[in-house]
Amino acid sequence: MLKKMLFFIIFFVLFVSVNTYAIGNGLIIKEKKVENPKGESLIYYLGMREENSLSNTLFIGIQGSQRDSNKRFDFWSDFAPENADLLLLEKYAFYNKKLYNKTNCRQRRIKDIEFVVKYVLNNIYNNNLKNIVLFGGSEGGVISPEIASNLEEITHMVVIGAGGYSQARELDILLKQEINSEEERLLEKIGIRNKEDLQNKFDEIRNNPSPDKFWFGCTYKKWNSYLDYSPEEYITDLDIPLLFIIGKKDKMVPYQSVEYLAKKLRDKVNFRFEILPGLNHSFTDKDGNNKMNYIIEQIIFPWYRENGI
Repeated sequence: MLKKMLFFIIFFVLFVSVNTYAIGNGLIIKEKKVENPKGESLIYYLGMREENSLSNTLFIGIQGSQRDSNKRFDFWSDFAPENADLLLLEKYAFYNKKLYNKTNCRQRRIKDIEFVVKYVLNNIYNNNLKNIVLFGGSEGGVISPEIASNLEEITHMVVIGAGGYSQARELDILLKQEINSEEERLLEKIGIRNKEDLQNKFDEIRNNPSPDKFWFGCTYKKWNSYLDYSPEEYITDLDIPLLFIIGKKDKMVPYQSVEYLAKKLRDKVNFRFEILPGLNHSFTDKDGNNKMNYIIEQIIFPWYRENGI
């Protein structure tokens, strides 16, 4: 009787500790956890095309700046190459606002992502993958070049809605565009009317990178970790196939941040840069038509095929 009870308890714990999701395109996704060296629990999701059958291609989706869950399975699977497995990661403590604000910063995100990816590659795939696609959107695209630079296993990288400049430089460009435009002024709504206002805010953040002070929806701690950080140095060192996509009407990240890279790295034949006229940060045009499906079908998937996926 005792053995049966122990078996039931163990089975129950295992059963409830792993959630399984099935989505429309046939992926079976399992929620898993792994502890980092500090004993902190990190959540990730691994999607396979068939139960207990691993692909030789892995797609890794790195989300933007939001604090919500990355259980965006259908969204990410649309970007993944056909027959690829899917790996998504949750930000540490995204469900606990106070702890999240205390710990969230660029250094933490990169360290956690690299730890989970290495764990999955070593312990689940036994380093037996042909293609590993790192796909970063917005903030995820800012940190993806450093991750790809640190993890030699990454074979391809796609970045959407991000460029090569630091956030300080990007905000300076956006402010100049707003001043010279009659369109809605987003920075003015948060107290930034001129370059002096912007510089004062930068100085305030640099001098007091507090997790308890906020600007533009994020803590000073997080802003400080990105403000002077430029992914350009990591991008220029990469030799893997790389695709950048940005909208020319993006009001969160200026297209010049990608245009600059395209000019500087025009001789790198494995790099491709797409600046799409009339599209904003969510790749929607002025009439409210989202063009993401077009981008996937006409740019991303052909690029996969051209680069051996």
